[in-house]
Amino acid sequence: MKRYITLISFLTYLLIAGCATVPTLRVSKPWIRSLKSAEVIDPTKAIKIEASGSTSPLVGSEQLTSDILRSHLIRLITRRGFNIDDQSYFYLVKLTYRTERNDKMMISSSVSSTNSQAYALSTSTGATSGLGVSIARAIGLLASHSITVTSQTVDNTLSYTHTISIELLNRQGSMLWKGESTWDSQELNLINGIVPALQLILSDLPSDKTVQPEIPEVKNTHVNNYFRLECKDVWFTCPALPYRILFANKSPFEEFVLPSEIVNQNALAAYVDLIQTAEFALPHGDESDWKDPLDISIWKKVTLGGQYLLGPDKTPVNILIQLSGKEDGYYIDECKIANDKEYSEFSGRLIKWREILSDYYDVYKK
Repeated sequence: MKRYITLISFLTYLLIAGCATVPTLRVSKPWIRSLKSAEVIDPTKAIKIEASGSTSPLVGSEQLTSDILRSHLIRLITRRGFNIDDQSYFYLVKLTYRTERNDKMMISSSVSSTNSQAYALSTSTGATSGLGVSIARAIGLLASHSITVTSQTVDNTLSYTHTISIELLNRQGSMLWKGESTWDSQELNLINGIVPALQLILSDLPSDKTVQPEIPEVKNTHVNNYFRLECKDVWFTCPALPYRILFANKSPFEEFVLPSEIVNQNALAAYVDLIQTAEFALPHGDESDWKDPLDISIWKKVTLGGQYLLGPDKTPVNILIQLSGKEDGYYIDECKIANDKEYSEFSGRLIKWREILSDYYDVYKK
């Protein structure tokens, strides 16, 4: 009898996992804004990057923290086309950060809820860049409201407020662009999770679409090691999506098995990078389904795509990641190195999607 109950539970688990839906558990994203001058920024120019800041709960030098944040910013900004030259630079980029302790009064409730939507959108009309990130933030604000509270508790929770600023200036010291972000976290270490936060800000900067990022190749003998260290039971966040992402359903069994959804396992680092940095997510369907980008039904399934130079040989690869929504977030259906035909089809559909987003935000007469 116990065996039959276990079998029924597992089949129920698979049935629930197989039905795609739009997630209801929204990821808490950092508040961001960007300001720019009228001067056009050229992403092919040389830049110099400086980083500095403070972590007030801690004491001592911030040099090593600043160096690590600077290295993350270099990696993300060079893939937009900029090149680093501390001597003959055209632009100066200043990264400033601050972490402060800011304990929060947390109220938790046990509720029953209905899915009523609140259309409170804070994205900019007339936008020309960062559209993939903008639409993700808009979708995330289609919030569900709870209507029945059954119990409520109040706790004082340790919390930290992280604030970062990225300024781009010309050699004369005039500011051409500034991106800012702030968010609360129970994690004191700003470095953890900094990549998606930086990418959210940088999404408003222009980029050279021909640049392909270099990414390490995972050894075939160490794929399990990498997955267990970096991916197993880890919920990732993506700038282009308002919901969190998991590599596989959490197995009801104890024995570890590498998810079968991971094809071309040596490209695992590229899959992780794409999830954390993608600025556009392609929703399920075609052009006829995309008339309203804020129709949440089209976000049940999405695709992420990017091109990389993999490993020490810098082998060009096309990466595609298929995601399906469950109640608690997106789960990966498949991640693989795609052939040129598959990626060309994805790219063609992505171009149409970007055109639709551009038209959607272009609300002013010219």
